[in-house]
Order: sequence, then structure tokens, then C-alpha cells
Amino acid sequence: MKGVRKMKDIRAIIVVISFTVFLFTFSLGAAYNLGLSPLKSELIMYPGETQEYDLRLMNGTLSDVDYQLEIGSFKLDENGKYIYLKKEDEYSFSAANWAEFELNTDHIVVEALGQAKIKVKVTVPRNLKHGGDYYAMLWANFIPNGQNKTKEASGAAISIERRFRFGSILHITVKGRPVKSKLEIEKIDIVNFDEIATATQRGLELDVLVKNVGNTSYRPSGNFLIISPERKVWGRGRLLMKQTDLVMPGLVRKMYALYDRSLPTGEYIAKVSVKSGKRYIGQKEYKFSVEESKATARLLGVNFKVSPTQIISDAKVGYTEMNKVEIYNKEFTTVVASLSAVHVSMDESGNFTFGSSLNDVRIYPPTFSLREDQKRIVPFSVRIPRSTKGEFSFALKVDVSLKESNSNRTAYYVPVMMRLDGTTKYGFEITKTKKIIIISSTETKKSTQVLRIWVKNTGNTFTNFNLTYDLIDPEGNYLTSQAKHLSQTGFLIFPNSQRYVDIPLEGYAFKKAGVYRIPFLLLYKADKNKEKQIKMEVKFELTEKEIQKMVEGTI
Repeated sequence: MKGVRKMKDIRAIIVVISFTVFLFTFSLGAAYNLGLSPLKSELIMYPGETQEYDLRLMNGTLSDVDYQLEIGSFKLDENGKYIYLKKEDEYSFSAANWAEFELNTDHIVVEALGQAKIKVKVTVPRNLKHGGDYYAMLWANFIPNGQNKTKEASGAAISIERRFRFGSILHITVKGRPVKSKLEIEKIDIVNFDEIATATQRGLELDVLVKNVGNTSYRPSGNFLIISPERKVWGRGRLLMKQTDLVMPGLVRKMYALYDRSLPTGEYIAKVSVKSGKRYIGQKEYKFSVEESKATARLLGVNFKVSPTQIISDAKVGYTEMNKVEIYNKEFTTVVASLSAVHVSMDESGNFTFGSSLNDVRIYPPTFSLREDQKRIVPFSVRIPRSTKGEFSFALKVDVSLKESNSNRTAYYVPVMMRLDGTTKYGFEITKTKKIIIISSTETKKSTQVLRIWVKNTGNTFTNFNLTYDLIDPEGNYLTSQAKHLSQTGFLIFPNSQRYVDIPLEGYAFKKAGVYRIPFLLLYKADKNKEKQIKMEVKFELTEKEIQKMVEGTI
């Protein structure tokens, strides 16, 4: 029996699915492995033709699973985000009404550690006027026990229902009818970030709208060229697309490029060319001018780039550690760079703070000039004292100024953090919690509610941590449909310091005053980047008045 059970477990692991949802609950401590395959099916058909293909539903859990099957359609917005449609929604290139499941019911139960094949029958209407590309979305909804079934093929209700939905795209290319294939460059816009002096971006953003006025799909690529009226080239690059590069028939998609250099004041021309494969689509020009920044928020600093933005490595006490950074001058003139080392720490919001100079770091060389568009790799070294335990951290300070103007200076910091092998200790504790209502709009008085938790690193080295949590009401009911990750990237924390993280309290059915619980796993990176976890829990109380505020979203 043990051998049979082991083979079943191995079979469940080998059933590789491209779309997986992991659901963690603290009550069961189990992970659900569900999905369907293929994620995309491509058919070439003629009007009046019928074809069939198989759709596989997978169940990697230890109990039977009920799937509800639905057919809908979809479109893409300008940025490539999916817009899910119902069967009755109008989209000229929807194939939702062409497909059907060959079942007597729209529900199917898949046995534990098993899978089921479903026939999908597709018939192209005989009276179809135009050929080209048509699309549909085949949905499989996993419905947990006790949940009501629904007849809704759009994705609108997923976030509020205790269910999980998997989609398979059906793409049909119809032959034998007239086809119009045409993609147009509809519009070009340019945003000059230097005029508003944003803290996170400088230079230009080029936005190019392309419209598919034909019946076939495109996957375009493009390039841009920035020149002055006297034909001097100031920049060039590729146009990109977010999410996916697919331009479905009848839709408008945005191609964009970020040009992160500050152009001198003057007149310019942006030339944009677009192609699909080897096929040339067209070219368009856009004239624009660059004026001096009128922003009052901050002065634009010297435009240079340092990479990497932070350095994390393992090291040994008593040894000399070597590393390097690259400095890239993105000004249209010569700059002077000076590098030094300073102490680094972290405040409770997770921001780095920089202190006095550190003389233990050697930089080769500490000062140099860079011509326009020039890069330079700068090595540095530090000897780790034998008395040091846990970690050794500092920051490289890169101070850059324009050669002809020492008054225009910009400083950039690169945190350098090294874990010391064999001396590290890890530990965490929750020091305090606080309910916070944050006003997000002074006009509407709408607010957001969070529970702020202060996490203290009681170890002797830096690490990255994250929270996977559930929310439980005073009667023991789970308000979360699945365990949630607080962050996609995690939170860096220094030893013997604490920082706060915010757990959102919005979107839940708070009905009863009392003590609520948040059980969570605190996941952290240990030596050699291994992930470890600690099970923890925090509690907070909600009054009737606070619940009313949350329901109304006002204060």
C-alpha cells in the first residue's frame, strides 16, 4: 500500500500544469493544486466546419473537486489588461457562441489526484461574412464545498466569491472568406517628465497608439528616433508593450518607450516606425519642444545611473571582500564622480538612512571624470574584522557634479550588505499593533483601513521577510477566501531594528464587534537564501462604531 500511495503522490507531482493556485489555510495547513490544460488552443477552420479537441481538468488535492464549466469571451484594453465578457456581450470577433462542451451538465467532479478530459466542440457559422481571427475563453471554476454555483462567465465576481477560476483561450483563424489586414498608427503623445520634475522618472515617455482596423491579429514591434531640426540624432530605442504584444481585431493598443535622459531646451522630432514580423506597417513623425523645468517640487539633479542599486552577498570574517559598481553618465556633457563609503541603517518605515564616513573601504579610483554617454566600472574592497558577527553593512556614496558647474550636484547611495558565514542568528518578534484609518481623498472623505504591525529583527543579521496571513472573526469564521501574501517582494529589515508593515482591512464582511485574529506565517530568508518560517498571530478589537466606519468608508 505504501508503494501505491507513493506512486500516486509522484503522479500528482508529475502532472505539470501551467496555471496553479496555491491556497493556504491555517486550519488545514494544506495546499490545493488545481488547474486546466491547455491554456491556449489554436484552430484553423473554414465556415461551416466543425472541429473537436480535448480540455483537461486537473485535481492535485486529496479530495474530489467540483468544477463548473462556462464559456465567455474577452478583449484587451490599451495596456494589455484582459477585459472578460459574457456570452451576450458584443465583440465582433467573439467565438463564444461557436464553442460548447460535450456534456449533459455544466458541472464535472474530478477525483482526488486525478484528471478528466472534456470534449470541446467548435462550429464556425456557415454564413460568416469575413475571415480572420476570433476568440473565446473557456472557464473552469473550482467551487469549494458549501458554495453556491453560478451561471456567470465574466471575471467580475471572482474577487468577492469564495471560488477560483481558470481560463483557457480559444483562438480560431477562419479561412475561405475575405480578410482585411490593416494596422494603423493612430496617435503619438509625448510626456516630458523634466517639466514636472518627478521623483521617480525623468526624461520622456513616448506613447504610440496603434489601431487594428482589420480582421486579423497583429504582434507588432517598433522603434523610435529623436532628432533635432538640423538632423542631429539625440536618442533611439525600441517601443514596448505591456502584458502582451497581441493586438486583436478592432482594438487599440498602446506601445511605449521611456527615454530617461534630459534633452537640452529646443525643438525636436520623434520618428516612430512600426512593423509586424518582416512586414512594414508605417511611420509617423511628431514634433515637440523641450522647455526648462517649471517644477517647484525639486530641482532636477545630474542625470546618471548606478548599477546595481544594492549589493547583497555572503562573506567571511578576516577576509577581504571585492565587489564593483557601474557609473553611467546620461548627461550631454562631462561630469565628475566622487565615491566614498558611509554608515547605513534603516528607519521604521523601511527607508535607508545614511551616516558618517567609513574609512575601511578602498575604492579604485575614488574620483574620476565621465564624458557624455560614457560608462565606468569601479571596483571596491573591504576587509571584514574578525570581531564582527552576523553582518557587515555600509553604503557607497556616489557624488556627481557637472564639470562646468560644481553647484549642480547629485548624491546616490548603494547599500552593500554582507552576511558573515557561520556567525548569523535569526529571530523576530511583534512589538506592537495599531489600527489606522488613512484618508485617501479630502473631497470624498473616503478612507482606507489597515492594521499596522511593528516587526522587530531580534537576530544579528539583515534579512528579507514576508507575511502570509488569514483574517478570522470573533466567531472563528475565515473572512479571507485564501491566505494572502502581504508583499510580492518582501521587506528588508536590519538587525536589532524594527519596521512596520500594513495589513489591509478593507473588502471584508465585518459584521460583529469583538476580537479578531490574524494568524500568519512570517517567512524569512536565512543563510544561502534558504526560506524559513515562523507561525505567529496578532489580535485586534473592533467596536460597532469602527465597523460602521469601515462599512461606510468615511470618517
